[in-house]
Amino acid sequence: MSIHPDAKPPDSGAMEFGPIEIDRRAEVPIGVQLAWALRSRIDDGRLAPGQRLPGLRDLAEASAVNVNTVRAVYQRLEQEGLIDSQQGSGTFVTAAARRRASVSAIAASAAREALETGVDPREVAAALYVSPEVTPAGADEAAQRRRTLRAQIGELERTLGEMEAAHPGVSPGPESGRRGIGPALLSVEELEQVRGVLLRRLATAQARLEEQRETAATAKGSARVTRGRGAPAPEAG
Repeated sequence: MSIHPDAKPPDSGAMEFGPIEIDRRAEVPIGVQLAWALRSRIDDGRLAPGQRLPGLRDLAEASAVNVNTVRAVYQRLEQEGLIDSQQGSGTFVTAAARRRASVSAIAASAAREALETGVDPREVAAALYVSPEVTPAGADEAAQRRRTLRAQIGELERTLGEMEAAHPGVSPGPESGRRGIGPALLSVEELEQVRGVLLRRLATAQARLEEQRETAATAKGSARVTRGRGAPAPEAG
């Protein structure tokens, strides 16, 4: 059985892993929430390089989610280079995660320095975002895709909100609007999942509205027939 080179002793790995809270009322898919939580723990050092993550079933039970959801999240984080799954050994945080955590620390430090000099940290981020000297290859395409998705999400939210306001009975669930979208920095894949949720909600609302209209039309037709049958017959001359 192979042992991951960064592995820590068993008692310092998955056994220290705390629970992850999932908001089941939010619009954001459960898998996206789980991925956010794991990335956050990697960023702030709660999940250090070499630390072993819980097994699929263990994390699924602890978070009360489907094991297939956990499997998909682990696969996504492995594709991002943040974790590494070793057959027979487990899943571990990679050394690359240290670099990601360093980026978060650099960003926090830059934000503090900006505030100390009276500059809004968002202005610094915006300047870096548009600077050609710091734009990685392929970033423009991904950024454009995110902007497109966010515009589509905004339009879907407006359409759904207007429909639910005008016809409260068609709402497919208790949550609507932007509260469930979560952090501003989402990947293209996560934005596509959010858009998919809104598309399904809108389709459900439209179907219910059409059903209400058909029911109302049927009831109106029945009322006319009933009134016609109840009318007195004309007297013979």
